[in-house]
Amino acid sequence: MARRRPAFGMASLVASMGAGADADELTTRVLDAAAVLLTDYGLRRWSMDDVADRAGVGRTSLYRKFAGRDELVYAVLAREVRAAFAAITEAAAHFESLEDKVVEGALVALALVEDSLVARLIQSDPATFLPFLTTEAGPLVALARELLVSQAVALGAEVDREEAAELSELAARLGLSFILTRATVFPTDDQAAARRTLQRVLGPILAPLAAPPGRRRESLPV
Repeated sequence: MARRRPAFGMASLVASMGAGADADELTTRVLDAAAVLLTDYGLRRWSMDDVADRAGVGRTSLYRKFAGRDELVYAVLAREVRAAFAAITEAAAHFESLEDKVVEGALVALALVEDSLVARLIQSDPATFLPFLTTEAGPLVALARELLVSQAVALGAEVDREEAAELSELAARLGLSFILTRATVFPTDDQAAARRTLQRVLGPILAPLAAPPGRRRESLPV
């Protein structure tokens, strides 16, 4: 039986980002089961009973963890976003220059988009998910911007926070565009070619941020 369409809001997803980072074994099993059901059936053609059966847990245990389907879907999506940021951070950490950090992180992000749960849900239930990533995307863009700035600082990149915020927001918006519109001339299926393209396109943008602090503004391209 078809289930009701979830009433999603981006602010609720962002709020879920801070929860569940250190999930216990039961929570992990439940989230894994829900992720499979979301992948196979979209947003509506499964129930909490289906999750309990697939995870091998009782209904009481399931409802102790998650009050309902909406909360569970938010948790699955929040886990995917956290994992994406962790993978991007890990890739960038192996490089010294800011340009290499950004380029390698972008390559990981592009690869994740290709096989992401969000991309599948856009295909299976666009009426729910397109507004989620367009008119309601502000909190996610803000979250991505702040996380990327924090990562740049943590990775040792000597960047001005205001300029880093501008670049990070641009990166977040570009990432959303790749999720929403998959057709592109960008060589997403060839990592070496994608790396060269990113270096060519991002190099001039990143050069001022990598300059000594006192010379950043004067080195901005005109």
